[in-house]
Amino acid sequence: MSATQSYRYRILDHFSVCKDPRKHRIRHELMDIIVIVILATLCGEEGWEDIHDWAKDRMDFLSEFLTLSSGIPSPDTIRRVIERLDPDQFLGAFLSWAEELSERKPGQINIDGKTLKKAMGQRGALHLVSAFAAENGMVIGCKDAGGKGKEIPAINELLESITLKEGDIVTIDAIGCQKDILSRIRRQKADYLIALKQNQGRLCAEAENFFHQAFSAEEYAPVDTFATTSNLHGRTEEHKIWVTQNLDWLGIKSEWKDLVSLICIQRNWGAKGKCKSETRYYISSAEKTPEEFCELVRRHWAIENEYHWHLDVTFKEDDSEISARSNKVLRVARTIALQILKAEPTKGISIRRKKRRCGRSTDYLRKVLLVGNF
Repeated sequence: MSATQSYRYRILDHFSVCKDPRKHRIRHELMDIIVIVILATLCGEEGWEDIHDWAKDRMDFLSEFLTLSSGIPSPDTIRRVIERLDPDQFLGAFLSWAEELSERKPGQINIDGKTLKKAMGQRGALHLVSAFAAENGMVIGCKDAGGKGKEIPAINELLESITLKEGDIVTIDAIGCQKDILSRIRRQKADYLIALKQNQGRLCAEAENFFHQAFSAEEYAPVDTFATTSNLHGRTEEHKIWVTQNLDWLGIKSEWKDLVSLICIQRNWGAKGKCKSETRYYISSAEKTPEEFCELVRRHWAIENEYHWHLDVTFKEDDSEISARSNKVLRVARTIALQILKAEPTKGISIRRKKRRCGRSTDYLRKVLLVGNF
C-alpha cells in the first residue's frame, strides 16, 4: 500500500461512522459518494452535474482507492444521498479526522453566524452558526440557527456540542450576551469575552456611565489603558482601550456568571480626510491587560477573514442554490477542502489558485492530499 493510499484510507475510516440513509436498491458505496463529493469540492466543482462530470473524468484516479463497482453514481444519486445524509454525523467525522491530525490547542474560540443567501429551506435562507478555533485555524462545531436573528438557541446547542478546554476564551458578538450562554461557557472552565449592546440595557447603561466618568478624569479612574495606531493602504486606524476589574460598584455583577472585567474600545478610522468613530463595550470573565483584550477583539474576526471569506470567495458558497439540507453537508465538505488546501505549504499561492490547480492537475491533487493527510 502506498503512502498516499494509507492517508486516503485514514479519512475513510473516520467517515465510516456516517450511516447510509438508503434502505433499498443500493448500487454505490456510501464512502464512494462521500469521497467524490469532498474531492470534487476541493477541485472547485459546485453542482451535482459538475461533481458527476468531474468524477467521470477522474475515474482512473478514483479507482485507485474507491470500489466504484457500479461506476460513477449519477447526479441524482449523489444529490439524494447528500440530501439525506445526517449533517451532524458528517461534521463529527470531519472533527474526528481533524483532531487526529492536530490536537486542538487551548485558545480563542470565535462564534459567529453566516447566511447562505441562496440556499433556501422551509424556514427561509439557511443560517449556520459556527465555532472557530483561532489557534488552530479550524472549525470545531456548527449548528443550524433556523434563520438570521434566531442565533441564541443555536449558540446554546453549539456550546453543548463542543468540548471547551481550560485556557479557552469564547468570543461572541452582542447576540451572545445572554446569562445562560455565559453559564454554559463557565461550566466547561473556559472564559468569555462578549460584546455588550442595548439588548442588555441596564448592564450597557452602567458600562456607558462608568466609562464616561472615567474619560473625564482618567488619571483618577480605576482603569488601565492601551492605545494603538496602524496605517494600511492609506487608511489610518486608531484603537484606544480602557479596562477595569474594579466592579464593586456594579450592583448587578452577580447576575452575570463570574464577571471580572468591563472593557471599552474606541475605534477611529479614516482616509482622504474623512473620519469615522465608534465605541463598543465588552464583558469578560478573564482578567487580562488592555493590550490582550484588544488583540482578542481583533482576532474575533478571524472567523470572518479566515473561514467565512474563503467559503464565499474561494468556494462561492453564497451562490449555491442547492437545498438548505444539502448545503449543511456541503458546508462540511468545503471546510474539509479548505483545511487540506491550507496545509499545502507553497508560498505565494492563494487558496483559490491551489483549488483551481487541483482541478487541472491530478499530480498536484495527489500532492495536496498527501500533505493534507487525507
